[in-house]
Amino acid sequence: MGRVLFIILILFHATLAHAKDICDLLNLKSCSKITRQSRRSSMSSLPGPSTAAASNPATVSFDRGLGVEAIAQAGNKTLLGLASGTGRVGAALISSSLENTFFSNRVPELEGDYGKRLEEKKQYETNKLNLALGARLWNSKNFTLDSGIILKRHSEVKDINLGAGLSGRFSFFSFGFSAYRDDLYLDYTRINPLTGSAYSVETGKDTYEEKFTVLNSFVGFRWKNLNLDYGIIQSEYEMEEDKTRISILSASYTYRHFLFSLASRKEVSPRRILKDDLLVEQKEKSDIFLSFQSSVGKHLIVGIQYNYFLLDEISFIGSFFF
Repeated sequence: MGRVLFIILILFHATLAHAKDICDLLNLKSCSKITRQSRRSSMSSLPGPSTAAASNPATVSFDRGLGVEAIAQAGNKTLLGLASGTGRVGAALISSSLENTFFSNRVPELEGDYGKRLEEKKQYETNKLNLALGARLWNSKNFTLDSGIILKRHSEVKDINLGAGLSGRFSFFSFGFSAYRDDLYLDYTRINPLTGSAYSVETGKDTYEEKFTVLNSFVGFRWKNLNLDYGIIQSEYEMEEDKTRISILSASYTYRHFLFSLASRKEVSPRRILKDDLLVEQKEKSDIFLSFQSSVGKHLIVGIQYNYFLLDEISFIGSFFF
């Protein structure tokens, strides 16, 4: 499935690459690689194109060309994203759902696995792939409106779930909304590290599956090189009594070839926290995120991030543009 989606993205880029936008014709400072990071019609302060597109497909990059994004953390696999645009349409292929990261929705986990990965600073792993497709509906000096669809597939469930989004900007203000369906899959044949026995012994079944819906809404403000966004991410699961609600306040500032990002996250959910090597209940959880990125030459952006995976970890981000 991953190879098929990769081929679709390459064909999409090859067939439409003749289209040009103003950045292809004129050498403008506003078209630098760092500045392009914040040219989305909404969610401009988020640290990378994959992060935004995974939440709202209408925020895919429309800039002409092909881009590769990588997010790396020591001791974990590297997350990859591909993006291609023509000026009017864009696409993104993302190797992970990015769930349970700072700017994403939260999904339930097996408690023993969850506690162990927190101690070892391991990312949440999912066998999912995302393909986002977006189109520019209207683009003028004071008003922009984009739309998009997203396809999500879990390799164990094998269903393709759909979602859609809108993203727009009016003068200094921006807005975005998206909704998508997704699959939750838990493997109960795994051994619970807390008890030493399989989860199936405790639950009486080998797997657990359910479909859930995620709602994302963002509003923002842009003034010169400053971007501010406030968003709410909501999800609800049959296996839990309480809903999950995440609010994010994010800011980014561009100075020459540098991009600085800062964000706060407040999560209200049944998710527990690790305290003194024990998982304890805490309904409200707060986190902060920091990022610094810089252009290196004409085609590369590199950066360092803090707490992207909600592990109080350091990770590195890089984007290469063809």
